[in-house]
Amino acid sequence: MSISKRFSTPYRRRAADRKQVLIAAPWYVSVALAGLSLLILKSVLPAFGASNPWLKPLAEAFSALGWPIALFFLVLAALSLSRRAAKPRFSFKIDPVAARGTPLPLEPAFRECPASKTPAASEERPAQWSLGLIRDIEWKRFEDVCQKFYELKGIRSETTPLGPDGGIDIRLFQDDSGRATSLVQCKAWGERYVGVKPIRELLGVMTHEKIAKAFFMTSGRFSDDAKTVARSNHISLIDGEMLLTLIERLPGGARQQLLAFATAGDYRTPTCPGCGATMCHVAGKGGRPDFWGCPGYPRCKQILRMRQKAMETA
Repeated sequence: MSISKRFSTPYRRRAADRKQVLIAAPWYVSVALAGLSLLILKSVLPAFGASNPWLKPLAEAFSALGWPIALFFLVLAALSLSRRAAKPRFSFKIDPVAARGTPLPLEPAFRECPASKTPAASEERPAQWSLGLIRDIEWKRFEDVCQKFYELKGIRSETTPLGPDGGIDIRLFQDDSGRATSLVQCKAWGERYVGVKPIRELLGVMTHEKIAKAFFMTSGRFSDDAKTVARSNHISLIDGEMLLTLIERLPGGARQQLLAFATAGDYRTPTCPGCGATMCHVAGKGGRPDFWGCPGYPRCKQILRMRQKAMETA
């Protein structure tokens, strides 16, 4: 490849990217750039070059480009405006990018979903903890419940923010050093088995952060391989049944406080991992399964699989 081609290709790519950014931006941004171009090239530069014989030819040359450049920005403004006019308000296709799960091969129309539905006040709430309740809790509430559990045990803890969690969800601080002493990873996977891969990922984070102890909490169960790796690396596995036992060992007041916290509002519908909104149930088309979609599309394109009762190994 020639040197000219080698350098011109990235330049053309960057120029195309800039055009796409302007088209995606509000139309008045390009209109403002068009006016600014005319002001600088037709007025400011000629004024500076009028008294300088060296700058005058250069200013005149740039002044001749004023209208072509302004017209270019006006065309981009028209494209931006037409794109928004043609865009349907509540009907679009899901970008098959899944969060914390396998991408779904989907192409259904995802229409505006209704506002998140909070269970009616008359709906009967669980009066006590059960394994079924633990497995019904959506993933973000499950993480919060796990943190609340440690709080009720008198252990200071911090959750990681939304987005990629780096293999951990909670940090525990069990001394006065100010440094995390243990890590916690949570998986609200219903009845699914947690396989060895997430355990190894947690082990990698422990090694990176030089923390010797960790807990892995799930609503489901652990595979035999996961148990083997955890046993030899100071990782305590807490499955759904063990978590229920630990909760039932809490004092009565603390246990009921945790129950009220876990079942407040809509505790079954998952939270969007990207923006924190309550997700919407979207019906799959063409025989594809239903899924959860973010109501903030296209700003947020997160989707999640519906939970399945079948036992699966991750």
